[in-house]
Amino acid sequence: MKAKAEIKFHYGTPEVAEMVAHLLEVDNRVAPSSLRIKTSAEESTVVTRLEHRKLGTFLAALDDLLFTEKLIKGVLSLTGDEDAGRSSDKK
Repeated sequence: MKAKAEIKFHYGTPEVAEMVAHLLEVDNRVAPSSLRIKTSAEESTVVTRLEHRKLGTFLAALDDLLFTEKLIKGVLSLTGDEDAGRSSDKK
């Protein structure tokens, strides 16, 4: 059985969402090749879909995603970007 998730992060503008999606996708490149992970911007929302057969690998990737997004959001707030993300949705 595969573990699957779709995580959404909402931002104030499409430009900020696009920048965050790009930064998260760069981080995705170092993920194991067996992990299916894709991040994209859809208007003002960043959407990441991930899937893996092993729960441990899946949870580690999910933890990395959440940590990296929080780090990016922190950097955005330090730069004074008022459009930094404020919430996420998990399915």
